[in-house]
Amino acid sequence: MQSPSQPKPVAIARTDPTYPGDFPYNPQFPYPEYGDRPLSTARNPAYEGVRECFRLLGYDRENFGTPAWNPLGGLVRPGQHVFIKPNLVAHEYRTSSGRSGDLFSVITHPSVVRAVADYVAIALHGQGEITIGDNPSIDADFAKICERTGLDQFAAFYPKTFGVSCRVLDLRPRKTDNLAYYGFKSRTVPQPGDPAGSSVLNLGKKSLFFGMNPLLFRGVFTKRWETIRHHHGDTHEYCLSNSILNADVYISIPKLKTHHKVGATLNIKGLVGANANKNYLIHWRIGFPSFGGDEYPSFGRLSDQIVLTTRHLLLDLLPESWFLRLRKAFRNTRLGIFFHDTKCVSFNMTRGSWEGNDTCWRMAADLYNVFVKDMAGWRRNQGREMRFFSVVDGLLAGERDGPFYPDEKRAGVILAGEDLLSVDCVAARLMDFRVSAVPYIKELLKEAGRTDADIPVVTEDWPVQNFFAPGVKYLNFVPPSGWHRLAERDLLPDPMPPTSPHSRE
Repeated sequence: MQSPSQPKPVAIARTDPTYPGDFPYNPQFPYPEYGDRPLSTARNPAYEGVRECFRLLGYDRENFGTPAWNPLGGLVRPGQHVFIKPNLVAHEYRTSSGRSGDLFSVITHPSVVRAVADYVAIALHGQGEITIGDNPSIDADFAKICERTGLDQFAAFYPKTFGVSCRVLDLRPRKTDNLAYYGFKSRTVPQPGDPAGSSVLNLGKKSLFFGMNPLLFRGVFTKRWETIRHHHGDTHEYCLSNSILNADVYISIPKLKTHHKVGATLNIKGLVGANANKNYLIHWRIGFPSFGGDEYPSFGRLSDQIVLTTRHLLLDLLPESWFLRLRKAFRNTRLGIFFHDTKCVSFNMTRGSWEGNDTCWRMAADLYNVFVKDMAGWRRNQGREMRFFSVVDGLLAGERDGPFYPDEKRAGVILAGEDLLSVDCVAARLMDFRVSAVPYIKELLKEAGRTDADIPVVTEDWPVQNFFAPGVKYLNFVPPSGWHRLAERDLLPDPMPPTSPHSRE
C-alpha cells in the first residue's frame, strides 16, 4: 500500500464486457491464492479484471503467483468489519422511460462484488465480518434485487467457503411500492433499516450549503420542512447508517454510469447510499435561476413561473392526501399541470436534471467531506480510523440517460484504487468527460489543493503519460441530456430540454 503522503494510484484493467451467469460467480482459473475452492467452467471477466487491478497496483507484489498472495492484506486486517457498498439503486431497468435495457447497466453486477469480497475474506483469515449493503431508491424492491443478483446467498456462502461471517442489508428505513407516489412520505411504509441504527453528523459552516437560502431547499419528500430543519444557519446535518460508520474498512463498488443531476455517478455521488435518512439530502433548490432556484433552466414563458409558483404553494401548504386527491381529480385536464410534481410547461425534463443544478453536486461533496474526510470529527472524537477502497464496475456501463435508464455501454473496464476522489477523476476522464465539468470533482480537487494531473494511473491498455490531456479519446461516453459542456469531444446538437420523464435521484 502507498503511504498517506504519496499520491494514490488508480489502476485500469480492460477485459471482456460480459458477466458470468448465475450465483456463485466462481472464477474460471485456479488462481494459487484461491486454493481448492470450486471453479466455473465459464469465463469470469469480472474476477479477472478485479485481480488484474490488484496486480497493477503492486499489492503484495512479492507473493504474487503463490498461495500466500494477499493483495488486500495492507488494507484489511483479521478481526475487522468490512462494509462493501455496491450500487443497488433499482431492481429493474425502469420501463417508465418507454424503453427497455439491461439492469446491469444500472446496478453493480454481483460477480464484481464476489471477486472483491473473496479477497477481503482472504485478508480476514477467518476472523471478522463482511457486510454488503446499500440504501437503494425508495421504490426499489430489495427482494427482487436479491433474486436477480443472488446477493442474498452471499450470507451463507462466505461462512461455508471462506469461514468468514457475512450479511446483506437493505439500509432503507422507509420504502414505497409505487413509483407514482415517489416523494410523498405518507405513501411510504416503514421497514427495519440498518439494525445498528444511524448517527447525525453536523458539517456546520464547512458545508457547501452554508450561507444559502434554506427556504429553497428540496429533499426527497414533497414536504420540505424536515430537510430545511437540518440545513439552516450553522446546522448542516447528515444522517448516516451506523453499519457503515462503525466499519473498519469501507469498500465502494459503483457502476460506471452517467447521472442527470451531477453528470456522472461514481464513488462520491454513490455515498448517497450510505445515508439512513435521505430526506436530509438536498437534491435541488425550488424555482428558476432568476429567483435563486435550479429546478429548471430559465423559464421562457410567464406561464412557467405561474405554474411552478402555484405548484410549490400547493405542495407546501396542502396535506399530502389533499394534493393527491386533487391530482387525481384534475388528471387529463388543463389544471392537471399544477398537480404534476415533476414536469413544467416548457420543459420535458424532471426537476434538477441539467448541468445548471447547483445543488446536487454540493450534497455529494458534503457527503465526501463529512464521511470520508471526517470534517465533522465523528471518527476523530471516538478515536476511530477507517480505510477506504474502490472498485468500479465498468464491464457493462451506462451512458446518456442515467441513473435509472441509461443506454448500455460495453466498456469492458474495471478500475480500482484507495482514494475515492482519484478513482472518480480517472473514471470520469475514461468516460471522455471533462473532469472540471463534473462539479463535485472540481470542488473537491480545489479543496484538496490538487489537480487531476497529480493522479498516477497504472494500466497496460492505454498510454498513461498525459492521461488527462484534452483531446485524448478513451471510451467515448455520451453525456446525459442537458450536459452540453461535459464531453471532451464535439457532440451533435442536444437541444434543451432533457428527455428524462421519470428520473428521480
